[in-house]
Amino acid sequence: MAAAQIKLKLETLLDLLQQEREMAKALDMSGLREVVAAKEELLAGLQPQPEDVVGLEDLLKQVDQENRRNAFLLWTGLNWVRDLMGFFGKAAMPQVYGDTGQSRTLSQGGRLLSGKV
Repeated sequence: MAAAQIKLKLETLLDLLQQEREMAKALDMSGLREVVAAKEELLAGLQPQPEDVVGLEDLLKQVDQENRRNAFLLWTGLNWVRDLMGFFGKAAMPQVYGDTGQSRTLSQGGRLLSGKV
């Protein structure tokens, strides 16, 4: 593969990574799916040898930084969703006293299941 073709594909990949981040920030799932499909297609055809990327180190670093940035954004979003699901899954029932006089929390399902969100 010629160096000019590789450079063009890497620039296209950089642009797709930036589009991916914007779609993720806008929560545009259909647009995100399209960008991810285009990125996967591009990556399937991009298999340069080490000698093919000589002189493209700066572009490769940019691609790496954008990829890491997107990964962090998506990872943070996933953790945020997990935290919210944990919050909604917690019992909404108050603590009560049991037969032995010890306090305990009733467990009749989480807030989503009980309808007390």
